[in-house]
Amino acid sequence: MSNQKSPFKSYFVIFLGICTIISILIGFVIIYYAFTQVKNLDLTAQQDLSTLSMIGEFFGGAVGPIWSLAGVILFYLALIYQRKELELQREELYESRKIMDSQSKTIEIQQFENTFFQLLEFHLSASKRIEMREDGNGFAQMYKDFTKAVNDTKKRRKKDGSSEILDADAFETSFRQVYDSYRNTMSHYMESYKSLLFLVEQKSGDPSFYINIIKPHLTEQEVLVQFYYLITFDKDPKFMEVVEKYGLFERLNFRSVQAIDKLHIEELKDTAYQPTHKAIVAGQEAKNIEEK
Repeated sequence: MSNQKSPFKSYFVIFLGICTIISILIGFVIIYYAFTQVKNLDLTAQQDLSTLSMIGEFFGGAVGPIWSLAGVILFYLALIYQRKELELQREELYESRKIMDSQSKTIEIQQFENTFFQLLEFHLSASKRIEMREDGNGFAQMYKDFTKAVNDTKKRRKKDGSSEILDADAFETSFRQVYDSYRNTMSHYMESYKSLLFLVEQKSGDPSFYINIIKPHLTEQEVLVQFYYLITFDKDPKFMEVVEKYGLFERLNFRSVQAIDKLHIEELKDTAYQPTHKAIVAGQEAKNIEEK
């Protein structure tokens, strides 16, 4: 809201105030002059009563209009000041609303961050349970088991005289066999991870900031398992969209993936393997090109 005031308006109000004072003073001067000129009035005498009546008519005709004008000016000035007070009240309400909006946004951010860090803690706990298995790091072991399952399938197909190139169903079957032995811990882990990402995507005012908080907590083996979980097993389009939008496979070990089948990498957009800020920019540029 603009707080600028017109100088002309201020001068005009001052002028009206001066005119009002002058009008009142003129009225008093006229009254004083009239009474100083008329002396020794006898209210019992008919002639003096006539004189007094004439004086009253004089006051009514001379002083009355002047003071009426002063009254009108005072009423107008009262309206001006009342309007000024209303404007000040509106400005105060506007400022109060801005403060309330700011406080509301702060509360929303605090509520979001409380939920975010709770989910992050839950996710890290699930990750620790997999990493601290009795038989070693569960993520690394799961990748090894998956690699072995794929190689065993290739060997069987080679013996049968079939093509060693596995189709999507063969990869999914191999991963499912491995995943089933880790299902109890992996299902909780992946669901908490996806919930965390979807929360950031939908509720955060700055998703890239919170994604960059999550990324450093992901180990190389963890990212590998997430990659194969998405490509060969889960295939959730919403999960895939978030991965590609924010470059969640930035730390993916390409050599480890190519050791199984390099074609899997091509199933996702290049933005999935880029830093978050580059992935966002590249995604926006691609969207602009599509719209054109």
